[in-house]
Amino acid sequence: WLCNTMVMSSSSTTITEPKAWYGPPPPPELTDNAASLELLSQGAEARVWLATIDISGAISKADGSTKSSSGGSKRSVHVGSGINVPQLSSLTQYPSPLVDESLSSSSSSQSVKVIVKERFPKKYRHPALDVSLTKSRTKGEARSLIRCKRAEVACPKVLAIANWSNLKDSDGNVNKKSETTKAGNVCTTSSCLFIEHVQGCTVRQYFEQRLESTATQDSPSSKRQRLEEEGDDSNLLEFKQQQDRVTTVIDSHTLCVAYNIGNLVGKMHAAGVVHGDLTTSNIMIQNPPPPTTDITNQETEQRWEADLVLIDFGLATSTNSTIVTASAAAASNNDASNNSKKPHKQQHSAEEKAVDLYVLERAFLSTHPESEPLVEEVLKGYREFFEGLGSNNDGSSEGVYGHVAKAIFNRLEQVRLRGRKRECFG
Repeated sequence: WLCNTMVMSSSSTTITEPKAWYGPPPPPELTDNAASLELLSQGAEARVWLATIDISGAISKADGSTKSSSGGSKRSVHVGSGINVPQLSSLTQYPSPLVDESLSSSSSSQSVKVIVKERFPKKYRHPALDVSLTKSRTKGEARSLIRCKRAEVACPKVLAIANWSNLKDSDGNVNKKSETTKAGNVCTTSSCLFIEHVQGCTVRQYFEQRLESTATQDSPSSKRQRLEEEGDDSNLLEFKQQQDRVTTVIDSHTLCVAYNIGNLVGKMHAAGVVHGDLTTSNIMIQNPPPPTTDITNQETEQRWEADLVLIDFGLATSTNSTIVTASAAAASNNDASNNSKKPHKQQHSAEEKAVDLYVLERAFLSTHPESEPLVEEVLKGYREFFEGLGSNNDGSSEGVYGHVAKAIFNRLEQVRLRGRKRECFG
């Protein structure tokens, strides 16, 4: 079950693994039928793969208006809240939810890249419990992503769900019948969530790139040489201390990113979804500016607007939602009296959202030193999103949802106090 930097290959698949993977092997259905498979990350719960799917066969079938006799039926998995997700029986099936979008756009590309989040089986769990937890967590992540997508929150699109065996039988075929071995004490099924591949970089990578580009523009060696020549001992000592301390770049670009993060998180919370793991590594920028000297151009700074996307909803939960679209505004206004009669639900929702903000705040301060101005900008964007939610052009309903942000920030203060007490006393 344990694998190091092992490279698997077959006649149709090559797996490039810049990182080591461990645990049970990936499902043969994935390794045998994907054109390439690259491990992006792995935790104790799941592995994230970048899979390249060959769609040349599907395109030829679409052009010939023929249908495959096996695996072509459209099946779906109910993930809760009236939401159904296409079920993928094989990567080679036609029609396939992974390639329909590519076929409809008549793209000349012969392959498509998708993200596969594989929750692999755990030997330390009871097989029945392992199957139940794995499937329910995959469904919960898909449900949260779809709820966000329906509320126009920037996040990857859910393509399909598959439950595939990690083992092959004596004939070399994938064992699709049983979810446990013959001994009955080990689960052998991985639950795979196929989602859209989002290109770009994470916010954390962007902040680090900004720091490197700023350091390149102002050469430390030249500045130190100039201070030594001037004989300014006090400034030279201060410069040496700054060299030993890593700081975060605070400029119009990074402040813009932080403000947009606050708006995006507010929109997600208004949709009734709590992320559970908000860090700068789980927020991507689809249009990062080039790391060149053009960044200092004021005209470029004024034009650039960060296009953010939330990823990794593995720990997401659902709460009561606030209106997020114009179509839902009328229904929400009619139910305003009903919402006011349920203070316990509002308090519970504010607590979860406040913890979400606290996790993001601690992620900023621990990962990016001296980023307090960015945290303030995040909270500013969060607050202003709710203050502008549901407002009309004439300003008659301005501030209708301002009390939502106020309740969340009041809870955030309490969460901070609990966090400080835990840091002091363990």
